[in-house]
Amino acid sequence: MLLKTLVVLLLIANIIALGTAFYAMMHDMGEEKVSRTAKFLTIRVSLAGLLLVVVVYGLVTGQLGLAAPWHPTLS
Repeated sequence: MLLKTLVVLLLIANIIALGTAFYAMMHDMGEEKVSRTAKFLTIRVSLAGLLLVVVVYGLVTGQLGLAAPWHPTLS
């Protein structure tokens, strides 16, 4: 259950980081200081990488599984 909570929190943090980068990009438009957008997008990419690592870990350890109705092992 802890792993699923971590996945949801990382997804929410990823969306917040994306929105913050969008806001920074729109707010700083035309200014020379664009490093804020790059910083927020770097945070977003790092969160996405961490999310990928957590999901792979969950699948490998069996704490996360496939629940798609079209998956062949779910009969």
